Amino acid sequence: INLMLTAMLRYAGLTANPVLVSTRSNGIPLFPNRTAFNYVIAAVETPNGNVLLDATDKFSTPNILPLRTLNWNGRLIRKDGSSQQIDLMPQKVSGDNVFMNYAIDAEGKVTGKTRRQYTDFNAMVARDNISSFKEEEYLEKLENLNNKIEISEYSKTNEKDILLPLIETYSFAGANLCEIIADKIYVNPMLFFTEDKNQFTQEVREYPVDFSYPFADKYNITIQIPEGFAVETLPAPAAITMEDNLGAFKFNIAANGNFLQLSVIHQINEAIVSAEKYEMLKEYYKAMVAKETEKIVLKRI
Repeated sequence: INLMLTAMLRYAGLTANPVLVSTRSNGIPLFPNRTAFNYVIAAVETPNGNVLLDATDKFSTPNILPLRTLNWNGRLIRKDGSSQQIDLMPQKVSGDNVFMNYAIDAEGKVTGKTRRQYTDFNAMVARDNISSFKEEEYLEKLENLNNKIEISEYSKTNEKDILLPLIETYSFAGANLCEIIADKIYVNPMLFFTEDKNQFTQEVREYPVDFSYPFADKYNITIQIPEGFAVETLPAPAAITMEDNLGAFKFNIAANGNFLQLSVIHQINEAIVSAEKYEMLKEYYKAMVAKETEKIVLKRI
């Protein structure tokens, strides 16, 4: 399919060439051998660099390749027999932007609305995930993943228009998103978006950490506290920055009358993090999880 795509691009007058790739399951070709490459994509040479294309995936777009092909370097083969090494790893940050408003009632029930916008690789992965299920199955999975919430008024925008960000919106309600102890309500401000577990627990790591692509998760959350309650404790603001611009985490929360405004950013700027930086990454995630799992405490007045 991608050799056909290359031929079509050449027929259209573009400078297009095949790029040999080793998929992730095939491993990294460390030295020349007959089985080093097992896949091919297309590249169009432009004054601003190569545009990489893969026509085998219906949600892939220019320079947004299927995850299976993001494996170190490929080799571009020209008509004259010359070749060139091509970096396959993404540099552009893919976004996941969440806007959420929710209200807590005196019994600790939460009702709210969420709007989630995915861009670039996040959009490709989300589209693939959504298309794998019937809508009913997908929503049931989403409800179960998110603390057994009930989802209603679900809609998606740009599902088929793959050059635009994918947007999901839905209303939700949950009876087990808060804890009530005595006359106090305890709630994680990010609800089901809370990162509550550090995925990096090994003492020593010998291999790089592979995030597939750089990403930025951003959350803007407005919380309405119930009548007859006041804020007793709010998590303190926090900012964590890793060396070499590897990534950053920012957490800010402020009270304004009966409303709380929360802003959270978690960004990783490198697709592959070397084993030498593992300890720094592990401590970063540990601090981020500790901050996100701090609870707001509301007391009855």
